[in-house]
Amino acid sequence: MSAFDSTARRIARCKERMPEYPVQMVTLSRLAYHVQKRVQDKLSAALKEYEMTTVGYTALMVLYGSETETQRASELGEACSEKPANMTRICNELAARGLIDRRSSDNDRRGVVITLTEAGRNMVEMLSPEYWAIVAQTYAGIDDASLQKHEQMLHHQLDNLED
Repeated sequence: MSAFDSTARRIARCKERMPEYPVQMVTLSRLAYHVQKRVQDKLSAALKEYEMTTVGYTALMVLYGSETETQRASELGEACSEKPANMTRICNELAARGLIDRRSSDNDRRGVVITLTEAGRNMVEMLSPEYWAIVAQTYAGIDDASLQKHEQMLHHQLDNLED
């Protein structure tokens, strides 16, 4: 029995009660949620040993992947899909651990610029193999052509939801 079976049964009951119920689209949406939730749970468990959250790791990765390892606070929050208040809390934790530096923007006194420190860079490089292993587990046994099609479909879905 799959962990998704009870969800599939509920979806089927909804179809019985509402003949127009879009079973396939709802099933795909719920499957995507379940996959993402399990990936996040596995990542959280792996990162917990390092007193790191998935959002904290994502923030470090965004900085690591930025051209100068620096982002405005608002851009970092947007890249992490986090609200400003939560991003402030995450950045406070990362700064307290010496993984990032914060300073006022040279262009805008109200703006804050966040930079990855050497310790933050080392943390990213240490944690990334564990992250990759979990992602690899998610896509194990799926051929390259299917992965490319899946990526295209996800981009299409994201485009559909853009304002």
